[in-house]
Amino acid sequence: MVTVDESPDRAPVTPDLAVRIAQWAVLLLTVAYFSFPAARVLSHEPPLRAAGALAALALLAALQFRHTWHGLRAEPKVAWSHTLLWQALLSYLPAYLAGDAWLGVPSFLAASALVVLRPPRGYLVFAAVVVAEVPFAALFYRGVGDIAYAFLTTTVTGLVVYGFIRMAALVLEVHRLRASLAQRAVDTERLRFARDLHDVLGHTLAAIVLKGELAGAMMPTRTDDAERELAEIVGLARAAHREVREVVSGYRTATLSAELTGVTTVLTAAGIDCVVDAAPLDALPVEVSAPLAYALRESATNVLRHSRASRCDITLRAADGGVDLTVVNDGVPSEAEGPPGSGLHGLRERVAGGQGRLRAGPLPSGRFELAIHMPLRSGSHLVEAQ
Repeated sequence: MVTVDESPDRAPVTPDLAVRIAQWAVLLLTVAYFSFPAARVLSHEPPLRAAGALAALALLAALQFRHTWHGLRAEPKVAWSHTLLWQALLSYLPAYLAGDAWLGVPSFLAASALVVLRPPRGYLVFAAVVVAEVPFAALFYRGVGDIAYAFLTTTVTGLVVYGFIRMAALVLEVHRLRASLAQRAVDTERLRFARDLHDVLGHTLAAIVLKGELAGAMMPTRTDDAERELAEIVGLARAAHREVREVVSGYRTATLSAELTGVTTVLTAAGIDCVVDAAPLDALPVEVSAPLAYALRESATNVLRHSRASRCDITLRAADGGVDLTVVNDGVPSEAEGPPGSGLHGLRERVAGGQGRLRAGPLPSGRFELAIHMPLRSGSHLVEAQ
């Protein structure tokens, strides 16, 4: 029995039509090759000798099918196999019953060695079988041409059988790779969707919670202001609904100017002194503006959720062949509050996708800084509008 190392993480693959056609083609090729010695034995040997030779040929075919299936399923190669030893015995010993009809049988042993055994052992066994065909053929022929013909036939037949098995195995491997790539594409899209959903809803939901708490505090004494806050909550909810639909469709692109205005409004409404020093930049490419816009949104969300800031400074400048964004707040908590979020992780992915750099962490002055540099692609130009 062939010893096969099973990989626990290999998912079972159902072969498609192309894989099945390739597998059946190899099996039919094997049957066709075995039919030649069978027909020769039946036509040239006495019944008893023919029966013994056919029985040995049937066992040999079963072993060959096992090794062929080992190769068709692209199972791992092994150092040694007992079934290969049995095939070696059946490739030579029954020759005293079948005569020269058995000369082509060792070619299957040569192919099985390449299929089952790990290199270089498989190559060595293949070479040994091919070389052994010379003295094996000399038992039945005296002519050099006949012996050379048997040698070449064994070599070519072994390579052809192995080639067909390998071809079918490659078809199966392509099928597995295609399934793996499809699954990877699904996983990548799932991560993108989770990241976009967090970036879109995190800021808006934080604003809704803030305004809801503010409206609740105003309701007993300042009804008009509370109603205004509730109206803004409805507007934010509608905007969140629209943004979620845009994320699902995959067409949403963050606008830096709109995010800068929205962040300033929300932070100011939360009682945070928001100081913006942003140079008006002309013709900012989307691969630069989109990560910066999401960074602004993520920064505001973190300020509202995870800090007790009273001041937030936002700086946007063209520098070093790109754009620098810096967001600093003075509300670094003494201890982490709640489980860590995934916003910064998703933001790092966005920035890395644009070949940018991101730095986030507390400053010695007790403030927290998020700094991003997004480079421009070669051939692009960026100027500050006057």
